[in-house]
Amino acid sequence: MTNKKNKLFTFLFSLFPGAGEMYLGFYKTGASVMVLFLGDIALSSSLFPPLVYLLPVMWFFSFFHTHNLNNMADEEFYALEDRYLFDMSPDQFIRLTSRHRKPLACVLILMGLSVLWNHLWSAFWYVSEWLHIPAFMFSFLRYWVQSIPRLAASLLIIWIGVKLIRQKKDSLDG
Repeated sequence: MTNKKNKLFTFLFSLFPGAGEMYLGFYKTGASVMVLFLGDIALSSSLFPPLVYLLPVMWFFSFFHTHNLNNMADEEFYALEDRYLFDMSPDQFIRLTSRHRKPLACVLILMGLSVLWNHLWSAFWYVSEWLHIPAFMFSFLRYWVQSIPRLAASLLIIWIGVKLIRQKKDSLDG
């Protein structure tokens, strides 16, 4: 008995994140990857566009993970356990979120402000025709208004990085 699946089908299924893992029998892993990938598409297209940069990472992870699974020796393959990528009990999730409450809150607030900002900007776009704003001024204004959420996201990411470095330094010193 062999774990090797048809190489052509493995390749074809591996082109969609999560489907390759499911084809090989790892339904929990495949479903996790697929939900993350499709969730990222939904969030990046409607709420927070910078999340689009995670899509290639997830795609490559799934593609190569599928091919690594299919090329494993039978003993290794059968020894693998099918599990979710983020397998947490509710207690572990509560501990994680309570420990990182402030950064998580900042990220959620920033995402909410970004969505609100984009909707207000869209409303202003329609009103600007009635206000007869000159095209050069409107394009200048549009550039800066659209840059503010990106700048805020950049500052938040830098702030979280500095906090993580300080926490690591404090734990090493203490």
